[in-house]
Amino acid sequence: MGRLIAVYIAFVMLVGGAFVWFMTALLSPEDQGRPTQAMASETSTAHVSEQAPLDLGALEPSPLPLSMPIACDPGVDCWPLKYVDLDPTKGRRDYQCGAMTVDGHKGIDFAISDPRRLNRDEVPVLAAATGKVVGVRDEMPDVNIRIAGKESLKGRDCGNGIRIDHGGGWVSQYCHLKRGSVAVKAGDTVVSGDRLGFVGLSGSTEFLHLHVQFEKDGKVVDPFVGLDADEGACGIGKAPLWKETVLRKFRYSAPLIQASGIAGEVPDTLGVVEGKFTDPDISANAPLLVLWTDLYGLRKGDRVSMRFTAPDGGVLTETEWVQEKPQLRTFKYIGKKSRSDWPKGTYRGLVQVERPSGPGKNHTVQSVDLRID
Repeated sequence: MGRLIAVYIAFVMLVGGAFVWFMTALLSPEDQGRPTQAMASETSTAHVSEQAPLDLGALEPSPLPLSMPIACDPGVDCWPLKYVDLDPTKGRRDYQCGAMTVDGHKGIDFAISDPRRLNRDEVPVLAAATGKVVGVRDEMPDVNIRIAGKESLKGRDCGNGIRIDHGGGWVSQYCHLKRGSVAVKAGDTVVSGDRLGFVGLSGSTEFLHLHVQFEKDGKVVDPFVGLDADEGACGIGKAPLWKETVLRKFRYSAPLIQASGIAGEVPDTLGVVEGKFTDPDISANAPLLVLWTDLYGLRKGDRVSMRFTAPDGGVLTETEWVQEKPQLRTFKYIGKKSRSDWPKGTYRGLVQVERPSGPGKNHTVQSVDLRID
């Protein structure tokens, strides 16, 4: 019934020509947020983010110096999409007092921007510190949990994973690895930087990512904060686990324009995450053109704008708003219905998010072009 209502609303809005539609994803607590590919047919993209300089101050030595747990280029082809939830109540709070987490989340999710990399090329998962492998699983298929169903997990939410004992009560765990990729076995000793396997889609996940978590004496530790966490404090701790070189690579990823694209039909979040709108075949006689965007980590007061222009520079449609409350994920699209063939040339979509003040202050812009010949 809900789907029929959504279709009816979309139809009514399309009849009016230009339209704007706002969708907030209602996702499971374990896997909110689904990274998407920021490309459409014959498109090019550009992403610019201006952030305040990172001030690490005088950090104290890490009790467990951690290197990069994944081989990717942060901010280009991967992002920390969810952080450890530091709110002990039913609320949620990441280490920057933001909303880039869900209630009870115990680790960091490093998301891969292009879902096609699962089969096209492989993203290595790396040991973040030296230790002994104490647990391995490598037989679960790489299937979106929305397709496989929760009942298929039988308590194995981590999917294919690896658990490493680093001594002194320190343990790390890596989840959602690709089936058949695990390169170690229980009893092996690994050193920082060793390949453990490849990023996959196994277990309780709806998107291609690595979940990694760290524990001390059975208690979860946020690697951006460390052991001496001040309750309610915002920002990097005095002695974070990450090495300083890693901290400078993984800047706080909020607000984040995870992906934007141009489609020739009304998009939906499941279709986006499955790559349905990656390189779509959009012709001059498409019934409509749509600019869509996937935003993460919006806070109250963030300013967002979307602008969709034709080859002659004229505005097809645009929208802007000031965010009213914290939101992990915001999926939105705007577009226009055609009454004749689309003029030839380059169509451009521009998405901008500005955080005027506070932690994560920045100005982020992403553009996407579509050429119709």
